[in-house]
Amino acid sequence: MFFAVSIAFVVFLLGVGFAAAGPVVPKSDPSSRLEKIAFSLTTGLLANHLILLAVQSLQGSLWVGAAVAGCASVRILVRRRGRFRFKRDEDPFPLVMAVCVALLYYFTILIEPLEDWDARSIWFFHAKMIASAESIGLTAGWDHPSLRFSHADYPNLIPALAAQLSHLLGYWNEYMPKFSLFLVLIPPVFWVFSFWSRSFSFLLLALVFPFGLKGYLWSGSMDGYVALYAAVSMLLLGRYFVEGRMLDLMAGISCLAMAGNIKNEGILVGLIGVFAIAATGIWTGKLGFTALKKSFGPARAAWLAVVLVPAAVWSVFYKHKWGLANDLQLGSAAALHRMMNRLSDGVSFPLILKETLFNTESTVWLSLAAFAAGVILMTVAKRRTAGWMPALVTAGVYYGCMVTVFLLIPNDPTVHLLSSLHRTMLTTSGCLVVGAYFALREFEEAPPEPNPGLTRNRTSA
Repeated sequence: MFFAVSIAFVVFLLGVGFAAAGPVVPKSDPSSRLEKIAFSLTTGLLANHLILLAVQSLQGSLWVGAAVAGCASVRILVRRRGRFRFKRDEDPFPLVMAVCVALLYYFTILIEPLEDWDARSIWFFHAKMIASAESIGLTAGWDHPSLRFSHADYPNLIPALAAQLSHLLGYWNEYMPKFSLFLVLIPPVFWVFSFWSRSFSFLLLALVFPFGLKGYLWSGSMDGYVALYAAVSMLLLGRYFVEGRMLDLMAGISCLAMAGNIKNEGILVGLIGVFAIAATGIWTGKLGFTALKKSFGPARAAWLAVVLVPAAVWSVFYKHKWGLANDLQLGSAAALHRMMNRLSDGVSFPLILKETLFNTESTVWLSLAAFAAGVILMTVAKRRTAGWMPALVTAGVYYGCMVTVFLLIPNDPTVHLLSSLHRTMLTTSGCLVVGAYFALREFEEAPPEPNPGLTRNRTSA
């Protein structure tokens, strides 16, 4: 029963996603089947969340989503040779491997119950609130004073998915809700394998994403998913600036939107990602306003609204309407006073830099070393690429923002560093690995230097 509902829910999300994503992919688009599935599912996750935020009722959102998916199915049947045509001569290996890795994580995620404190007390506690109220609205109890420990202001895309699945099955336990983690994991795994090549650079990529994130992807802690979506968005944006494919730009934006609907840090990643797109576009001259205006017609503008609005609805409209706020007090005068004190005490700032750079869990220093090595190899080969620029900009700005947050927080920064630093720095490490990947790939693709002696011999002959 559960396996059947699992498959049905994936098909449901694909249908909802195809309804929004289908019209924005041109008939001549050369993308693979793997990429089109990943793009549809990413869009489906965001569109389904938008429907739930608009309708609020779990049952109502499922009915509306089913209607949308049904319309998409009819469209596919009527237009069998539509815009999502699959190429018959494409290599099936990347898709097969992506499915195998996804299935591996399916069993890994569901084999253990919810144990992690954050998972039980924040994310899936929110899911249980939504499931119990059968609504994501205020009736779930977001403004209750007793819930302040649970960070009721956090985004709720993954908890909402768990609540929808619980509503479909009619029960709640400590295993089933984790299927929502699997649903969110599928698109980035598929996107990573869209970079398939017989090279060391891809081996590095596949070992780090998703395997390098280890338990962060099955424990129920959201930091691993923020880091994964941030890294995959930088991969896609980097490929866009190298190859110029519009699908990569749209997919990169949708991955940034996903990060913003997973955790508050993801909103920061999304804003920095937009800045990275603009900065790289201006630097390379590959992202002009006129070209964007031509590329984003009415259909793509509507798609863009579908993927961007959910984060704004929750993090701006509902949070303001219901009076939800975090406990960091970042914009207060007291926070600025704390930052100045910690910068001048000679202990706090050096400690924060040390712990953020050399933590053994997040390995920022190792990722930075890998990136530096890749750049050196690329320079030696006299090659250059714009692919690494969005990743480096995002990694640098995000790191600076998180160090600033550690200086501003009301809690003892030492305690906060020990409890959350290794998780929050995963995004910086992931983006640096992406930068290393592009530099290494450029080095691998460098043509071999001609042998002067061989050239002279051929000339004389």
